[in-house]
Amino acid sequence: MNADLRDDTTTAVRLRLALVRLTRALRQGNTAGLSPSQLSALTTIDEFGPLRLSALALIESVGAPVATRVVASLEELGLVTRTDDPLDRRATLVTLSREGRATIHELWKQRTLGLSSRLDALSARERADLEAALPALEKMSREL
Repeated sequence: MNADLRDDTTTAVRLRLALVRLTRALRQGNTAGLSPSQLSALTTIDEFGPLRLSALALIESVGAPVATRVVASLEELGLVTRTDDPLDRRATLVTLSREGRATIHELWKQRTLGLSSRLDALSARERADLEAALPALEKMSREL
């Protein structure tokens, strides 16, 4: 194996491990009693706006029955509503309710504060290095 490939592999391993650990740390704490599937669906609906169940299932990489169950559970909690799709009366759109929007934004606020406290523990140089790496990380996250 050539040195460049070995370096890329080492970087990928270190990045993956750091991201897994950081993600796990950020997920700890208040989840508003939501499962990972419910939280992911809420996030997707918040990001993309009203979605058909089929679109939500596709984005979430789950089957239609799973998406239907997750949306039904979120609907029971009052976090989403279903409305007729104006383009096709046979279909429905899933939208965040006012409570759903408030819930997701409160969770993001708490997680952002948690991440901010981790950033505060870094030196000025480490924060600058992290900020310089953000464009590459953002690019990688869009290409997955």
